[in-house]
Amino acid sequence: MLDDELIEEITKELPKDAPFIFISSVAQQNIMELKDKLWAMLQE
Repeated sequence: MLDDELIEEITKELPKDAPFIFISSVAQQNIMELKDKLWAMLQE
């Protein structure tokens, strides 16, 4: 799992126009957000 500080550092390295979502299947974090984003992208 990532802590907030590590997420902030990784986010700085990502391209500004690239969509991203940090997920964790172990902690069940952001799984629904990922599914919603994927669904929205498929509908475009």
